Amino acid sequence: MARTIKVGVVGCGVVATAYYLPYLMRMANAEITAVCDLAPARTAACVRLFGAKSAFHDYYEMMEQVELDAVLILTAPGTHVPFALKAIEMGRHFLLQKPMATNMTDARRIAEGVRAAGIKAVIEPSSNSPLDPDFAHLRALVRAGVLGEVLWFSLGATGPTTYGPGLGSNPYGQAAFYAKDSGGFLFDLPYAPANIVAVLGPCKSVMAYTSISVTEHHIVPESEYDAFLSRATDPDHANYWDVVLDLPRTQPVRMEAVDNAYSLYEMVDGGVGACHVGRIFHPVLPGVGNGSLQVFGTDGNLIFGGGYMASIISSRKELLPSIDADGWYHIPLRGDRSRAKWPQPVPGAFNYYHQSTQHLIDCILEDRDPIPNVEWGLHITEMMAATLESSRTGQKVLMTTTLDY
Repeated sequence: MARTIKVGVVGCGVVATAYYLPYLMRMANAEITAVCDLAPARTAACVRLFGAKSAFHDYYEMMEQVELDAVLILTAPGTHVPFALKAIEMGRHFLLQKPMATNMTDARRIAEGVRAAGIKAVIEPSSNSPLDPDFAHLRALVRAGVLGEVLWFSLGATGPTTYGPGLGSNPYGQAAFYAKDSGGFLFDLPYAPANIVAVLGPCKSVMAYTSISVTEHHIVPESEYDAFLSRATDPDHANYWDVVLDLPRTQPVRMEAVDNAYSLYEMVDGGVGACHVGRIFHPVLPGVGNGSLQVFGTDGNLIFGGGYMASIISSRKELLPSIDADGWYHIPLRGDRSRAKWPQPVPGAFNYYHQSTQHLIDCILEDRDPIPNVEWGLHITEMMAATLESSRTGQKVLMTTTLDY
């Protein structure tokens, strides 16, 4: 009989109820053994909607009192380090939502603990990582020389730009996005450095400028999420994003962490590029681009977007699987875009919440190391931490971590 992995979930927030828990409840080789959140209304909803077998309001009690194989840590960034260290202490495999940490001392504590304990740790986000076969394919083409020598690249991680008024600041989550220990927008968007590394390999050095540019914000009160869950009756329709973007933002909050970061990354394999992380508070004209990664080399260019997942044009056509009449090789977008509603995952496309959950369970059962593992997490974390250090000192920061990818 196949082994069933007993999973605990700490943090019954938006991503838990929208993505992780609905997927977990249907896995044949996993069960939701326990859920934990400070808010009783949220744990009660998770028991009712997703069949969690027990509920706790203290993470450490859950870890000590319940027999678990793994834990999904889906809480605000300020709790990630102590919660991960407790999982390590208990010898429990874990998935850690972004960011891994907001400084390298803490990130290294997690990585060293995972190595010493011999446990599996998936470090989010797994999107824009080698776990996505499209990114693994692009990396293989770049390594084969399809772009020649990489000269420069650019990327802007700014959120939506053509969806009405745009997202601007996050509509909820003071602790997750605005508090000082959250890391702010910089650490909320590790997708940007992950995107660069997944295609171009490890980073060598960082120079940067950061600031807190917009200090006053308004968000939707947390009580609205609790009320939403209390009304939910279908585990497949417990996605708060369906309603929160249209709710009034009546709770004032202050931005305490970086919300505007401009980094210059020098890559080990060549090429220097600019990466901006922040928010756009008003829309741009449709069709003018949204800051997706663009890479320019001596033998070719790689462009994300334009109606495709990514496209390459190259003088080394023999390296491309196919080309169209204009000389481009296109990787098509996956999934049903007609039903897509940002920021929800596109139906049928790579859903990192689902893929990461499946990947963790598979790695436990098959005793193999995860792909977005602690080494990956260390490198991506250092790129963001180095941005803060360079901005503070005005100096170039040499990376101390690397990846064989």
